[in-house]
Amino acid sequence: MIAPQGDPTYIKNKEKYFMSIAKTVALASTHPKSPGGCILVRDREIIGDGRSILTASKVEVDCLTYAIATCSKRGTPTAGAVVYTTRYPFSASIFQCYLMGIKKLVIYAHEWEPYYKDEFRRAARLARELSIAIEPLFDEEDPRFGVNKAPKRKLEKELFDAATFVADEYDPQTTTEILDDNETTV
Repeated sequence: MIAPQGDPTYIKNKEKYFMSIAKTVALASTHPKSPGGCILVRDREIIGDGRSILTASKVEVDCLTYAIATCSKRGTPTAGAVVYTTRYPFSASIFQCYLMGIKKLVIYAHEWEPYYKDEFRRAARLARELSIAIEPLFDEEDPRFGVNKAPKRKLEKELFDAATFVADEYDPQTTTEILDDNETTV
């Protein structure tokens, strides 16, 4: 698909595009069990990136915290940015997003790391309280939300023709028999 006229920065599927970049950033992660990558995007431009780190002293740095710190180091404002991350963030990272004006996170949908499940639940609860949207992104489309690919049938005209409609005993005969939503029968 070509770009719409007048928009040379058009990206066909920006969620998958930016998530693929976040996955690439995750390759540089030093966390052995759950590597993570994250990018911050505003107006289709990457303004920050981060990876999850596990230091020699066993201190864990979330990839979202790293990405926000990268933006701060560069002096780039993050208000209105969208986060694309391969890991579910910690609750401290959610609070940092709130302070930095980030209102939307797109998270790569995969199995959670069992060790962190309680922390991720706390993060989700805090995000709800702070009105931060957390949206999952699946590799394949969810079949429940797919488009109907059945062959199109021609509809019979008599189903939609008002002249063939015949009122029966259940149809209201007068306007006084028509009930509004807040009325009940006597």
